[in-house]
Amino acid sequence: MPQPRTDSPPRMRWMDLLRGVAVLLVVVLHGSDIPRANGLGVDQWIQLNLYLEPFRMPLLMFLSGTLLPRSLEKSSVIYLWGKFASLVWPLALWLVGFGVLIYHGGPGELRYWLGGDYLWFLMALTLCYLTGMLLKPLVSRPRLLSALGVVVFLIMVITRHFTQVDDALVTRTLYYGAFFFLGAACMWILQRWARAPWPLIAALAVLMALLAHHGLESREFRAGSLYAVPTAVIGIAVILWAAPRLPAGRFNSFLQWVGRNSIVVYVCHFPIIILIHRGLIEIGVEPVLHVAACTVGGLLLSLLVVWLRPWTRWLYVVPGNRRVSARLAARDRADTDQGTDRMRMS
Repeated sequence: MPQPRTDSPPRMRWMDLLRGVAVLLVVVLHGSDIPRANGLGVDQWIQLNLYLEPFRMPLLMFLSGTLLPRSLEKSSVIYLWGKFASLVWPLALWLVGFGVLIYHGGPGELRYWLGGDYLWFLMALTLCYLTGMLLKPLVSRPRLLSALGVVVFLIMVITRHFTQVDDALVTRTLYYGAFFFLGAACMWILQRWARAPWPLIAALAVLMALLAHHGLESREFRAGSLYAVPTAVIGIAVILWAAPRLPAGRFNSFLQWVGRNSIVVYVCHFPIIILIHRGLIEIGVEPVLHVAACTVGGLLLSLLVVWLRPWTRWLYVVPGNRRVSARLAARDRADTDQGTDRMRMS
């Protein structure tokens, strides 16, 4: 697998690792959930996914949020173009492709087109990045930005808890999107947190395990409510402390590679598992073998698609992105130079 760039900061490497782990766990989730919808679930696999539910998507959102302050340092035009090129483009492309070829959702399937089905995460992430532009004036004041990020986090989870909205995208964005802004707020203290004393982390890990176990009995303690927030926040804190301490090696580099290509794994894994599932339904196999085939096949074929990315780049980034980005950057530099010259003349 390609090795990480030597000039990238260590923090970004272990963040890529965590992103890789989280997106692979999403594949594991759907490898079990899709067969379960047809009565082919495996209890042990279901229990494992329930145990991981409080951390999986909040962690992905949190990691995306940590990139917000750096993204806001760019001009608004470059910021918006970057999100369109690498987020909205693959969302639209795979939404149409999956909707037509797999889901068979025609114009009348309004719920699918507005909710995104399995692509809801990219929709929610897009909404978070658009909302995040409101924090742009504070990018030069990190403490104030962090404080406001925490406030937004609290407002979103409280709103989700006390508001009944019959729209999955809205409810998911309010709850999971809150962790996006928590990530933006915590970006400045991640390295300091990595030096926290291990007894504190051990105590938090025990508390995290107890809370996660308690959440097995009730969904409101796993996601979507104020009762689930402590489990997610404590779990993320423990994971962020442990990740930089994981030993380097081939497996570590592999997970980083997956993390750097997490968008590929996310958009392609669900259609792959659906097709495997449909094929196995026609053959007829035992539930354990069915779930195992969906999970392992989904993982292996998704990784194959990642390996093919250099030849399928247009599926994940708008064609001509680099050329447009270079032009926008050059125009920004020219505008900055002109502004500097005017100030000198005045």
